[in-house]
Amino acid sequence: MFQITLGSIILLSLVYLLSNTTSHRVIAVAPIQDPSLPSVKLAYSNHTYEMLPFVVVTEDGVKKLNFPHLPDEYKPVVNISSNSSFSVEFTKKPREVNAFLVDYDADTTEITPLTRLGKSEFGLGNLYGLRTVEVRAIFDDGKYVTYTCLANIQKPNIPSYGLPRGTPSEIFG
Repeated sequence: MFQITLGSIILLSLVYLLSNTTSHRVIAVAPIQDPSLPSVKLAYSNHTYEMLPFVVVTEDGVKKLNFPHLPDEYKPVVNISSNSSFSVEFTKKPREVNAFLVDYDADTTEITPLTRLGKSEFGLGNLYGLRTVEVRAIFDDGKYVTYTCLANIQKPNIPSYGLPRGTPSEIFG
């Protein structure tokens, strides 16, 4: 006969909670920082924003440190106008850097490469919405590391330069 104990209640609660998550959702935990990895910051509009290491590939294999923050569970760390650019700042200079916007909430994950404007500066083009900025870097020691942060890519404010509104006497006096 099955006995209900505190342990079985906790186990059933955990199974219930995990069964109600989708495959790409995770239980929120404190970010994991690996001191052996260079830190990376996204720089935009005279501010910097910490990026979390996501995947690390070394000769020893692949290690996932943090899952990207999703819009359903986290607020974006930065609002960026889609007609502007951002740069990335490393504590250790990488050999190669690429940047992408990733939509993990799409039915099928969408990855869009960003336009390189400089060695570590990238343009967003005509993209907007809540997206994960993903920076992929290769370092001289052979490490391949991806870093992520959640951003709100906003449509640019374009001033309207149309005809003046009003009656002719209001417009011309």
